[in-house]
Amino acid sequence: MAGRLEGKVAIVTGASRGLGEYCAEGFANEGARVVVAARTVEEQDPRLPGTIFHTVTVIEEAGGEALPVVCNVGDPASIDAMVKQVMDHWGRIDILMNNAAIQPPGGNASITAKHWELQYRINVHGPFHCTRAVLPAMIEQQGGNIINISSAASGGGSPYGGTKRAIEAMTEGFAAELKQKNIVVNALKPVGAIETPGFLFAQVPRDAKGSGGRPSLPPRDSYVEAAVLLALQTTESFTGRAHNDAEVIGLLSDPDSKSRFRELNPDYWSSVMDGVK
Repeated sequence: MAGRLEGKVAIVTGASRGLGEYCAEGFANEGARVVVAARTVEEQDPRLPGTIFHTVTVIEEAGGEALPVVCNVGDPASIDAMVKQVMDHWGRIDILMNNAAIQPPGGNASITAKHWELQYRINVHGPFHCTRAVLPAMIEQQGGNIINISSAASGGGSPYGGTKRAIEAMTEGFAAELKQKNIVVNALKPVGAIETPGFLFAQVPRDAKGSGGRPSLPPRDSYVEAAVLLALQTTESFTGRAHNDAEVIGLLSDPDSKSRFRELNPDYWSSVMDGVK
């Protein structure tokens, strides 16, 4: 499967469904060997379909290579075991996408203390420990690429938004510290919502003109393309940045690709892409 990521080994956490699954499949389509890392090994609710084995099957049926690994990013020992399994199996790690995250209910004044602490353990401590766990391999091979997944909520004050603002600060810090090691660190987020099983599961009715009660949502394609573009960057070209998928494509893609994604996406997404300098 020749592609832009040919020969690379990529770990994607939270890859059993949703955007993690889509990016895992996108990396594989570009020639990467993909580690599908998540906790879900058995479907518990038909409204939330997907397991690590399902994602691996999709990749393999398309001609790619994938390795299912059970990993709880809230447990540093589980992360270390995952990294060891990858190194034993493929001997290198080129890309880490820290995608796994949770969003418990409640605002700052109402969220339970248990959920507050769990959210930070998964959303912030998880990416920290995953990053630290892959650094020895990346330093030894003199290069690597880390993509931390943020959210549009990072601009607000919700508990979830706070974890994502922390991710963006951590991205900036790791990028500065690791630049001399030839390790790229960036953060990616969607412009807004993208239709995933988790989004549909949590969706509540809302009004939107001409959309049957829901605004037009961007397809997964541009988000996956932005992830691939970030995985191709070097410390000289693009590191320590936090952008949404429209901005990444506006900054890093060629004119033909921009035209294609302009056609695919709703106007509000395209206006963000066209607005970057």
